[in-house]
Order: sequence, then structure tokens, then C-alpha cells
Amino acid sequence: MRLYHKIFKADPNLSIYLENPEPLKDYAEELLNHLTHAGDMEDLHQAKVDILRDYSDIYNFDVTDAEFPEPTGYFVDAEEKRAFVEKRILLHDIVLYLGSIYKKYHKKIYDTHGMFPEIRLKNIAIDYTEIYQKAVEDYKNAIVNGIPHAVTASFVLPSLIERGLTLALQSRMLYKCICGLPDISHLKEEGLIDAEEEKYIDIFIHNTEGFCFDAREDHVMGKLYTIFVRQGVLEASAENEMILTGVGHRNRSGRKLTRTMGSLLKSDFAKSEFLPEYMELMDNIFVKLNIRNSIMHGLGESFDYLNIGLVSIMFQLLWDIGSCEIFKN
Repeated sequence: MRLYHKIFKADPNLSIYLENPEPLKDYAEELLNHLTHAGDMEDLHQAKVDILRDYSDIYNFDVTDAEFPEPTGYFVDAEEKRAFVEKRILLHDIVLYLGSIYKKYHKKIYDTHGMFPEIRLKNIAIDYTEIYQKAVEDYKNAIVNGIPHAVTASFVLPSLIERGLTLALQSRMLYKCICGLPDISHLKEEGLIDAEEEKYIDIFIHNTEGFCFDAREDHVMGKLYTIFVRQGVLEASAENEMILTGVGHRNRSGRKLTRTMGSLLKSDFAKSEFLPEYMELMDNIFVKLNIRNSIMHGLGESFDYLNIGLVSIMFQLLWDIGSCEIFKN
């Protein structure tokens, strides 16, 4: 039973809790079984998508039906107060449902295999793989020993997710654009690419390992962006340039679009590539709830943003990005 009348109450310290969580816990346990008993990778992926879709249904129901205590404090108007309440309901639903499912699922994975998924995040000056391993060790200690916080993981996971999203979107844009280019030998014969551009395209086509670019990332990707636009396989836009190079330049206005988690998620390319269930999850976590800033700057004192449930959600999201499960195809 996932859609039922929920009653939220406030502690004397202003923390909010769900007075009647049992039906939701029982339902989350049922969906946990869908994950642990998936027959193959396709079934497992479908179970993940179904869980995200259910979470969306639960929140949309609760935001119009749940009882929530009258907020204490000053609000400009009723709209601002309602937005505050909706955010608090979203926080609790996402932790009580998704956080609960994923935490137990990850505990079962560790109990069965003695490890979590291994991923490698391509690095330049910063070894993101080392950072990931530190987060995993912290998380492992928390779920094995029943600790309510994985502090290191809480702080680094948003950055790892942003890096993972950047690499994933860059790779998909490169792949699609390079596949759309005319034959490289034809471009060379017609004088449509120079030697440097040919070298960069060749590296990406053959996925050459152990190479080192003789320029900054924005120069290399800028060269490719120019080729793609010139050959008509990519629309010229600040968003597309930002995804490839890190900074997009808006024509005439002179303003720049810097690559951040928010700008990536708002881009048309991301919206066209991501499954809507994953897009909604990331928008809720990193835009509406602004979890990254809340963790970094200690915002929202009446909610524990270091909650292990949020860490579980971010780990599952990172792993799904790494396995390309967030994409439509």
C-alpha cells in the first residue's frame, strides 16, 4: 500500500517525522524483493525504473493529501509557505522510500559479494577513482555497523555524480556527432579538416589508450565542437558547447554558460538522452532540494542532510550513471 493518508508531526526541536510509516515501509520491502530477485540485468533495470516511477507517484499523492504541521516562522505569502511544505514532504518521501530501499539493497549486495561495484572516473589532475574508493569505504562502514551517517560519502558523492554526468553526456554527444560525420578521408581530401582535427577525431574513433592531448580539454573539445557545427551534425548553441568544452558562449550577449550540475540537467541534450524517471530524480535532489549546497553549507537545520538514506540514493544514482542505465537507449 503506497498511496495512503500520511500524517507528519513536528518534534519540539522542529524536526519533522512521519507518524504512520508502517504501510510505506511494508511496500518498500516488497519492492526491495523485486530488486533482489531480478532474473537478469534487464529485469533489474526495469525494477529500478519502476521504483523511481512509484516514488514519483507517491510524492505527487502526498503533496496534495498528507497532513503536515503548520510551519513555524515568517513567510512572505501562502505560496512561499506551501513551497516550504512541499519541499519538506519531498525530503521525507525520498528518504523513507528510495533511501530505505537502496540502503537495504546495498547491504544485501555487500553481504552476498563482500564488495560494492567498482567504477573508474577518468581523471586529469584529480584522481576521482581514489575519491570514489574513500566514499565506498565510508559507506561500507556505515551500513555494516548500522551507523546513521557516512560523512565522507555525503560530501564527495555530489561531485562524483557531476563528474560522471559530464563524462557520460560528453561521450554520448561525441559518439553521435562523430557517427554523423562524413568519412574522415573525404573530409581530409576536401580540405574540410586540418591535421590536428583529424588526429583528435581518430583518437576518439579508435578509443586509443595511453594518449596525451597536447592541449587543454577546452581546446580539444572546442576543435571538435567547431567541426561538428561546421559539418551540420550538431546545433550551434551555448548548451552544446558547454557540454563539450566546459563553457558555452552566448552569441552577441557575451555571457558565458559554465558547466555545472544544474546547467547539465537543464540542457536540451540531457533531457533528450535521460530516462524521465532519472531526470526527475536528479532534478529533485540537486535542483529542488539543492542537496549539494545543503550539505556543504549546513542549510536547512531542521533536516539531517547527512542521512544515510540520501547517501544510498546518490550511490545508486552514481552506479546507474556508470552503467548507462539512466539513458533512454
